[in-house]
Amino acid sequence: MRRQTRRTFLTTVGAAGTAGLAGCNALSKGGDGNGTTSTTPSNNSTTGGGGETTTEETTTEDGSQNSGPTVFDGFEKLGQWHAIEQQGTLKKSTKEKYQGSQSAHILGSKKTKEGKIFRANFGSKPANMAGKNLSLAFKCTSHDFAKIAVQLYAPDQGHIVEMKRTLYGPKGKWVRVNLGVTSAQRQKTVDLSTVYEIHVVGRPVDGNSSKPIEFYVDDLKTVPAPKQGMVMLTFDDGLKSHYTKAFKKMQKYGFPGVDAVITEAIYDDGFLTQSQMREMTRNGWDMICHPNAQASPMNKIPRKEQEKLMKQSKGWLKQYGYEGHKYMAVPKNVVGPNTFELAQKHFDLTLSFGASPNALPVIKKDTILSRMYGDSSLATTKQMIDYAERYKQLTVPLFHRIGGKDGISEKDFEKILKYIKKKNVKVVTPSSLKKQGLLI
Repeated sequence: MRRQTRRTFLTTVGAAGTAGLAGCNALSKGGDGNGTTSTTPSNNSTTGGGGETTTEETTTEDGSQNSGPTVFDGFEKLGQWHAIEQQGTLKKSTKEKYQGSQSAHILGSKKTKEGKIFRANFGSKPANMAGKNLSLAFKCTSHDFAKIAVQLYAPDQGHIVEMKRTLYGPKGKWVRVNLGVTSAQRQKTVDLSTVYEIHVVGRPVDGNSSKPIEFYVDDLKTVPAPKQGMVMLTFDDGLKSHYTKAFKKMQKYGFPGVDAVITEAIYDDGFLTQSQMREMTRNGWDMICHPNAQASPMNKIPRKEQEKLMKQSKGWLKQYGYEGHKYMAVPKNVVGPNTFELAQKHFDLTLSFGASPNALPVIKKDTILSRMYGDSSLATTKQMIDYAERYKQLTVPLFHRIGGKDGISEKDFEKILKYIKKKNVKVVTPSSLKKQGLLI
């Protein structure tokens, strides 16, 4: 049988790279401190003027109430927001909205193709983002692939905390971006309790694009960060080396992993067997869906065929008792509108390349969990693990083959495991996030 090729897409687009393309954020120390907040959001309204207005209550495992997502700005009024001079325009949109009566509509500059807006009305009362993570609804209507970034001036332009995300689709759909920190200037003196400006930036992934970006933002929320940052080690295709090398090495550290398996390839030469998969799941691993798209990105496949592939993968895993059937990794990373809609229909959580960490807790409705290539740069992978620790967010490295000519070396892979072990982070899977109440 033909097996899905790997990294083809990133080679084609020149790839945004792991560094500097990220986007999720768990901001600073503190938070609610229990890491078990879970899933009954209530009212999602906002008073409309910006500022932290509406808190959704969530119920913990002991039945007590905890503070859930809070609407920081619903973009019901845009008087506090401004387009940066010569960096595009800002106006309201009552037609395109994620919640409430309107959203912010940004059209990029003809010269730079970027669109930039900012809010700096805090005066003597700065926004307090300490112990919180950010989440934003985003829709791009001009380009298939876009980048979104949120920058916090904490407290000034010499202390900018930035959260970037690369989105390889879906064009024309609202996506919730659970933002994660990807860079911080003068990190030791950043003060997220005194944020005086918030900037939102959008641009095409293709730096040579001749078309200015057009995008919308809405429903900017904060979520209370957990006590501890987290790392999710993910592997694509269900390759044999995931058992013989990754699993065996990770056992020494007590780390679980996530394998996105091509179910049609199980037992084929070079792929996992069910006995290996069973042993891995007994040790905390998730086996999740990776539809057998073969050489085609999912967005190039007709909608009915995409759904068939998703249901086949999910059905096989569910039939054999793998809890990971609830989650999917998108083949080739391109999330077309049909792929996005179908993933929301059939799965609790969708993973794809985003080159950034993710905010914790993860608001799962309309979201894509961002992964980054763990083998492209050891320095960058370590840095994103550092950010997971410092800002209480979730970093999700992605690996294919372990060892061999086209895989990460066993030596480098073990360096990553050792680095994780010495940091104050917890290694998780989608199933364990759900059990901890961190998928909300």
